[in-house]
Amino acid sequence: MIKYSWMAVVLLCLLLFFFLMHEVQSEKTLAFDTYIAELFAVGENTIPFTFFKSITYLGKSKVIGIVSLLCVLYLWIIKKNYLPMAVFSIGMAGGDVLNEWIKNHTQRVRPENHLLETGGYSFPSGHAMLGLIFFSMVAYFILKEVKGNSLKWVMGIGFVCLVLLIGISRIAMNVHFPTDILAGYALGAAYSLTLINLYKFVRRRSIYKKNMRSLYISVTFPRK
Repeated sequence: MIKYSWMAVVLLCLLLFFFLMHEVQSEKTLAFDTYIAELFAVGENTIPFTFFKSITYLGKSKVIGIVSLLCVLYLWIIKKNYLPMAVFSIGMAGGDVLNEWIKNHTQRVRPENHLLETGGYSFPSGHAMLGLIFFSMVAYFILKEVKGNSLKWVMGIGFVCLVLLIGISRIAMNVHFPTDILAGYALGAAYSLTLINLYKFVRRRSIYKKNMRSLYISVTFPRK
């Protein structure tokens, strides 16, 4: 049961996402959005504004794209792990396409009086969704190369905090509603878990076929 518990998590994340989408498409003012937006509201030219403005740039598509390319090159050239490289590439590109498609389908307008210049629709947040997908891919494919469990834990916790801060920064800059962020996290988590477990399945099948081929060769052509 534990082996397939990820499916239950994916299902819960998708249920949360579709619930939020339904609420957003009703075009009602959501109490959750109002409360959380007021909680993280910041004024211009203040220290919190400068801090969150800096954080939000870490989730920009250009930044994520450049760092993703570096990770792909690392897996390709240095580690020569071609399957993880393909999964990483397809995962990031597919996540971006999916996010844009849902935005264009939902067409939720961004909050008024935002503190940063931005375009496009609001739901779900690309920063939250792609940021979570990116750091999940990094944690799974890159972090395992780090030696020392303590360092892995520190880096893992750092990734989680950074993803959360990126989401909060979008609320603080008033460029997203809190439900946009929550939906981005939910869909990003479901997408990442599905992608990683598909990778595990393909890898197991590949290893199995390789072992069966070796067994066939050893039985058919035994060494003298």
